[in-house]
Formats: sequence, C-alpha cells, structure tokens
Amino acid sequence: MTILKSALIILCLAFPLAACDSNDGKAEQLGEKIDNAGNEARDKLDDAADEVKDGVEDACEKATDKNC
Repeated sequence: MTILKSALIILCLAFPLAACDSNDGKAEQLGEKIDNAGNEARDKLDDAADEVKDGVEDACEKATDKNC
C-alpha cells in the first residue's frame, strides 16, 4: 500500500473522531441528564417487573404444586 493510500485511510478513520465536540452546551448536558434519568427509570421498572413475575410464579406454584 502506498504512503498516499495509507495517509488517506488514516485521515478517513480519524476525521469522525475529530468532529466530536467534547465541550457540550447546556442543552446537550440537559439531554444527557434526561437520557440517564430515563435509563435509570427503565432499569428500576425492569427490576420491579422481574420481582412481580417471580412472586406470581411462586404463588402459582404454591397454589397448584406445579411449575408455572
């Protein structure tokens, strides 16, 4: 591979990284906080749903002496 091709490939791969701005504005920071809050709420709801499911399965098994 020639030096020109190598340089072009490196430039193409590095450009998207250079385009990322690490200095987020207030709107971006707020958006990230909203995303994080939504993710935390989803995780808590998933955990609660799993607990309910387990409780229902346990109650079913006790009531019927079968695997539910």
